[in-house]
Amino acid sequence: MKKMKLLSAVLATVMASSMALVGCGSSSSATADATADAAATEQADTEAAAGEETAEAEAEATETADSGDKTQIEFWTISLQPTFTDFFNGLIAKYEEENPNITVKWVDLPYDSIQEKLVTSVAGGSSPDVVNLNTQFALTLAGKGALVDLNKEATEEQRSIYIPSLYESTEIGDAAYAFPWYASPNIMFYNKELFEQAGITEIPTTYEEANALAKQMKDATGAYLYNPTEFFNLLFEEDIPVLNEDNTAAAFNTDQTADLLNSYKELTDQDILPKANWGVWDEELKLFETEKLAIVSSSGSSLSRIKDEAPDVYEKIAVAAPLTGSVGLSRNALMNVVVPEASKNHEEAIKFAAWITNDENQLAFCKEVAIFPSTTAAAADPYFTEDTETLEGQARAMSASLSDSSKDYSLGVEGQSEIQEDVNKAYQETIINGGDAKQALDAAAEEVNSDLN
Repeated sequence: MKKMKLLSAVLATVMASSMALVGCGSSSSATADATADAAATEQADTEAAAGEETAEAEAEATETADSGDKTQIEFWTISLQPTFTDFFNGLIAKYEEENPNITVKWVDLPYDSIQEKLVTSVAGGSSPDVVNLNTQFALTLAGKGALVDLNKEATEEQRSIYIPSLYESTEIGDAAYAFPWYASPNIMFYNKELFEQAGITEIPTTYEEANALAKQMKDATGAYLYNPTEFFNLLFEEDIPVLNEDNTAAAFNTDQTADLLNSYKELTDQDILPKANWGVWDEELKLFETEKLAIVSSSGSSLSRIKDEAPDVYEKIAVAAPLTGSVGLSRNALMNVVVPEASKNHEEAIKFAAWITNDENQLAFCKEVAIFPSTTAAAADPYFTEDTETLEGQARAMSASLSDSSKDYSLGVEGQSEIQEDVNKAYQETIINGGDAKQALDAAAEEVNSDLN
């Protein structure tokens, strides 16, 4: 009972510190946006938490009574119904057939409510067993001792199937807290007609090349060449450490970083690049669909949305590798599955989490929607490279080619969402408010150090 109360308090603290930072519309919600694009589904408003918990507790009691000696695994996902209801019901039926001592209760929740729901369920003593979370929130919970360390409790066979850089995304020290599930590598979609109008024949591959061409695009077409990624991500791509080597203090407030910010300030002050909404996907997409932006970087799943919302622009799209910084690294937004420490069925939960994310099931899911698998074998399947005729096939092939040079930008510390928000304040103060770059970086670093301590 003491352990349950402690975990509930921990989760409530995490909830208070991180909920506002990962909501839709913030720059740190790119992973959520990728999930929403992949699922392409709308969710109804949730009922009041107390009422839901009571109803679920009653339902669970009934199901337990009906299932005899069977163990029930409760599996929570984010925004997969109704688009993928039949697909996952089929997988679950197959698992239950192969494991007759197990029943799986699937609960699908909107992104905006899953964190609060997890807090209230644990507080009520009814923790789910397997939960779909993004990397940032998984790390925050892991740092508070709320998730199972899979390096200790999962087998080597279960852990070894994933692309190493993706499995390592939720490591803290020697512990790992998630099985990576599906990924959304950034690829470039560009408007061929705008490039032709601007007289640009070589597609830029780096931010440096793009910045040199941005004025030519704006002068010739009135469109921005690209919208910069959020500042936190830009640091990763320019190989600027956010934290020091032992993750105890901020390390990004340097003259090099100030020079980087000032170079972008010069371009945004001249309206050559957008000043506002760096990395805000919905705003970026609006600009692209109205031909006020020549390049957009996103996952392949975004193609269907562009095709629906701006079919004339869809016809002008070509695919390329995304813009990168000095180290050639691009972002790969990742969804994971975790096992809460409060689960009463660790072994069975880990087994199911490993199964739902195995080679066969990840490949099957990727054939339902334009996402990319996190396992080595599934990523190497010919499915991702055999179609070079369609735009969607070209996007899949490009995603496959980027699997070794992309990653989810993880610091490997708890509370990344808070740190990310504080780092981005330097962009806000310098680019939006016109402040001094070095002073803004120093102020952001102070806030990060406060987060860490």
